[in-house]
Amino acid sequence: MTIDAKRAVISRDTKAERMGENAMNDRIRRLQAVLREEGIDGAVYATSASMQYLLDDHGYRWQRTMYCGGLPDMWPEGLAGHFLNYPDRMLYIPDEGEPVLVATFAVARDMEHLPIRLETGYFHRLMDIMAPFLRGRRIAVGEACRPYLLAMLEEFAPKAVWTDGEQTVLGMRMVKDDKEIAALRRVARFTDEAMEKTVRILRPGVTKGEVEAYLARIGEEAGLRDVSFPPAALFVKSGSGMALGSDPADMALEPGTAVAFDFGYVMDGYCSDYGRSFYLGEAPKRYAEGYRALQTAQTELLRRIRPGVRMDLCRRVLEEVLDDCGGYAGNLRQNPVSGLMGHQIGIDVHEHPWIHDAQEHFFEPGMVMCIEPKLWFENVGYMRVEDMVLITEDGCESLTVFDRSRFELPV
Repeated sequence: MTIDAKRAVISRDTKAERMGENAMNDRIRRLQAVLREEGIDGAVYATSASMQYLLDDHGYRWQRTMYCGGLPDMWPEGLAGHFLNYPDRMLYIPDEGEPVLVATFAVARDMEHLPIRLETGYFHRLMDIMAPFLRGRRIAVGEACRPYLLAMLEEFAPKAVWTDGEQTVLGMRMVKDDKEIAALRRVARFTDEAMEKTVRILRPGVTKGEVEAYLARIGEEAGLRDVSFPPAALFVKSGSGMALGSDPADMALEPGTAVAFDFGYVMDGYCSDYGRSFYLGEAPKRYAEGYRALQTAQTELLRRIRPGVRMDLCRRVLEEVLDDCGGYAGNLRQNPVSGLMGHQIGIDVHEHPWIHDAQEHFFEPGMVMCIEPKLWFENVGYMRVEDMVLITEDGCESLTVFDRSRFELPV
């Protein structure tokens, strides 16, 4: 069953029912309803965004990658079994009855406040502790640390057939509840403030590496646990013939340099993803007009986004407005196959659904999308804008509100 089909099952509850007294219990009940409908006896998840969602808790630390440290083929030969590919906690949810969280003693200290059965032990015993709870013929398995989870099933539930358990939770996570939206508002506001602080250091002599380190330091000094991804400040010197991404960390900012940002933070367990662009000094006329066209196109797209609109509308609107503003559609930088223009955001920085030409999904109230068109001007510069956008009942609201008119910076 696809994510959207699973959501049809999940969405049968009313909004009031979905927003119960305890979000964790409510989310688990919704998942159990899907398990029963699909004839699945239980589901097991390792440390991941889906576990954070189901437990409704961001107070414990976890490595924010799908495989808790990287896909096995990312490691040198012989290190495919790196310990980070093994979970330090697992969550088992039966189709009916009480779920159980199995964790090491070290991480259990951060999870004792959760209203859930908690079983603890040393790392090497986690499989043994979980074994008595595994039952039934069909068990859904989350994506994070899946090789480990499948090895556990093979040893302790050899007659069980496993099925994918990630798509169901992704479907549940697609429309954010009020608590999630509040968290995304906070991190969006913080990111806007970080942009304001960073603009102040964009003066001749500062290097690309210093700017990116400064963005990370803003998060560190605020006590944030992580960034959504490594901060990027892309420098392109006009007239230099530079290729996009060829700027070294020690490249110093000087008049006539285009700067494009892509950065985000993790606050209260939720991510931001954000982009703005600047030019040090007076920009070439067509480049400056291109920036105004980009922001005009972004603003018009946000005006047209509302519930019931298909997501593949985005590129068409952007191209239409860019052409009307001076023929800039040809500068739109995109994946040549998919026309990728954005994605949803939440606990993960990139969540389903993605915005591209083949996307048949409709915008829905409660989604929080990142809309990120980018323009490339050969031998002049690169510019991008990325906003976090909440889909409302009758339109959309940009959660990132940094002044769109700020572009040319004083030398």
